[in-house]
Amino acid sequence: MDIRLTVNPSKRTTYLKRQDNSVQAEKKVVAFAPTYTQDEIVISPEARMALAEQAAQMDTATSVGTVSEEQAIGVTTFTSFAEEFNKVTQDYSNLIWKYYAKEHEENLTYDNPRNHIWDKYKNPDSPYFRSDLTVDERAWAYDQELDMLNGGGHLKIHNPYVFDTPPTLTIAVMQANQVCRKQIDQSIQDIFAKNDINVPADTSFRLTVDNNYSIHVIGLEDKNLAATIEQALNSGDNGKNLYNHLKVTFPGNDPIEVDYVNGHLEDLDTQLELGDKALNEVRKQTCPAYTQFSATYDPKRNALMDDRVIGINTDLALDSVFNNKEAIDCSNASIRLYGPEIIARFRAGDLFSNQSLVINHDREVDPDYTISATTYLRAYVQQALDAKETIEAYYADAHKENSAYQPFIEGVYHIKDKYKNISSPFFRADLPETQRIMAYRQEMSLLTTGTLVTLGDPFALASIGGVLRAEKMHDKAMLAVREKLDELQKDLGNM
Repeated sequence: MDIRLTVNPSKRTTYLKRQDNSVQAEKKVVAFAPTYTQDEIVISPEARMALAEQAAQMDTATSVGTVSEEQAIGVTTFTSFAEEFNKVTQDYSNLIWKYYAKEHEENLTYDNPRNHIWDKYKNPDSPYFRSDLTVDERAWAYDQELDMLNGGGHLKIHNPYVFDTPPTLTIAVMQANQVCRKQIDQSIQDIFAKNDINVPADTSFRLTVDNNYSIHVIGLEDKNLAATIEQALNSGDNGKNLYNHLKVTFPGNDPIEVDYVNGHLEDLDTQLELGDKALNEVRKQTCPAYTQFSATYDPKRNALMDDRVIGINTDLALDSVFNNKEAIDCSNASIRLYGPEIIARFRAGDLFSNQSLVINHDREVDPDYTISATTYLRAYVQQALDAKETIEAYYADAHKENSAYQPFIEGVYHIKDKYKNISSPFFRADLPETQRIMAYRQEMSLLTTGTLVTLGDPFALASIGGVLRAEKMHDKAMLAVREKLDELQKDLGNM
């Protein structure tokens, strides 16, 4: 099955159309090209490539006894489904990144890129507002550009403004499975050749994989040949990778098996329907990349004002992450909208619709309270964003460690070992129980959703004075309004 997807160039032209009455940009800083990192550090592609080459050289220098030894003895490894699925996902993400690249690069030139993105797509009173775009296109652009600002690790692929036909999860799974089948089949040929294993052309047998990831040969009359094949194939992670590939290909089958006929593995069924068992297996092996393909994701979804979504209690997103795709989509949408943003909108509307709260002479510079409301909203939300960045920085090292475990589920188990499994050698007995509970929640959120952290974290926020309080945030936002109005009054007086 030849699967092709095209990026829509005409929509790109519309997206890049700029308004003629553009205004001078805010104070700008040097713009760097985007990069995919856990942190929000932006480096150029050249620097990123150089760092990658240095890291590869260091890895080679420090692991001579592993990689070079395997190469010396000619070990051939089967590819993993998760790895190939992640490559497919990354390819689609790269197309999205390319589509929004110019806008992203422009965003980075502003002192506050988030505010500029907000102005372009959610602030009709801003001179930067993209009125030339549709409501839906602004919603997608806002969502995707914010994600790119955070590293681009969770770009939603069901984007109708990037692809003529957005790729589906089924398409991505089939592409990854096709690569797996071809690569594993070729690896078997290479293994046979390297080990001088001669399998007659008309010989057929079946490869099965048990729960311990051991590969067995079934149906071959020559027992010596069968034993030789088994010994040759059972090296490295071959058994595990073949098992995981077949679990997606034939979900629910017992035993896990595939036929070897006429010198090759049987062809992959490209018309295979992905039922619940197959989807659960894909989710288990590839989450969080899996969530990028959800067709239920809606960037216009309003953030639900309850603890499950805005991050006060993330247990829903933690323990049921493999069972509730809708919850993940809703969480991802809300974290881009930010719960505090919704709160601030309501408060700004209540405050500045009441004329008694605005001193009479301020009406000269802000007659309809638009400036006051916008300033309040920005100042209120910025406090939440600063807190969120502080939290992510606090857990950055732990998140890097957790993310190093592959497949994804192993990282989940590692976090549970650290904070819930008292018999584990990784258990953090040095931390009080309340801190372990919070660390478990935050690290699991970063691993499963990428961004959904609770702002009620006294440990991570200790360096900036502790957990944010609504009234304190309100007071700071009102102070920002007062300073803005005073500035405008001063400018008016100088005219």
